[in-house]
Amino acid sequence: MFFSLANPIALTELAIPYLEKTKGCILNVSSISSEKCQSNIPFYSISKAGLDHFTRNYAAILAPMEIRINNLNPGLTDTPAVHQSEGSGEQIQKMKDFYLTQIPLKRAAESEEMAEFLLFMASEKASYMTGQMIKVDGGLLIHSPTFKLD
Repeated sequence: MFFSLANPIALTELAIPYLEKTKGCILNVSSISSEKCQSNIPFYSISKAGLDHFTRNYAAILAPMEIRINNLNPGLTDTPAVHQSEGSGEQIQKMKDFYLTQIPLKRAAESEEMAEFLLFMASEKASYMTGQMIKVDGGLLIHSPTFKLD
């Protein structure tokens, strides 16, 4: 899986004149992979970390124009992309099962749940929020396996 940071940068630059007039906002979808090393998908994680940093930097650049920019950083979300990953159906299920053991809430998110966060982030209710990475991951980033002593 490859992600190019050039696309969000180019789209942001093209949108700035319109967003200046409308006082609109920019929402990027990143990933919690930006904060977690994943040796099986290192370039995906690296590019998502770059998207997070792009958002922080552009928030500082765009704030004087009253343009907000934020990221949604979802965890495992049950989307068609999960089922179209490289590998057999059995391998994809094994990967999903592994991630579910790492998520304290023990389930993947539904895409509708992520859509609700995006709607909030775009709304006036979030008018004071810019340069933020909103992590919605079922607790994956706080997962801390414990070692039991007998």
